[in-house]
Amino acid sequence: MEAATTTRIATVAGVSVGTLYQYFSHRDAILDALQEREFSRALEMMGGVLSHDNLTLAPRETVTAVVRGLAKLYSESPALHRVLTVEGLRVMKSDQVEAFDIRVIAIIRHFLNASRTAIRRPNVEAAAFVIFQAVRAVMLGQLLERPVGLDAETLTNEVVDLIMRYLVEDAVIEPAPVAAAKVTRKAAKKTAKKKPS
Repeated sequence: MEAATTTRIATVAGVSVGTLYQYFSHRDAILDALQEREFSRALEMMGGVLSHDNLTLAPRETVTAVVRGLAKLYSESPALHRVLTVEGLRVMKSDQVEAFDIRVIAIIRHFLNASRTAIRRPNVEAAAFVIFQAVRAVMLGQLLERPVGLDAETLTNEVVDLIMRYLVEDAVIEPAPVAAAKVTRKAAKKTAKKKPS
């Protein structure tokens, strides 16, 4: 956490340490304010994407927009989000985190109830909670661990597929290597047919 010293924060903000302390009494107050800002940004994005204006969109389109929106928030300030993940939850009061969680789950629940899409889950309250916690765990895991081969687009596709299968889709989607092999075989057959005999 040495990267989040008050001096470093002041330098990045382009102000003196003294100016920073005029507004914040200590480093934890800065982290608290940053966490609140990020909570507000996430709530605004979620509320916008899951608004009544988007109820007519296809479920996959809506889910993709939410996951892309979250990925964008993380990618705009990955170092900040790493610090907030590691240090922010230590600093934040648990009631602030719980209030954020409750608001996001309420947005998801409201959208699921208002959507005309039939979902497979009998308990919408539980489904909203599971979706929120699953997405948060995957997004934060990717942010902290930065696994090889998991770029933003792959992460988005995997999380969207997870949510869609949980909520809506029954169809089994082939794993990527199997699907890719079939596409390759089809392309090879087309190429073979085009060659003159």
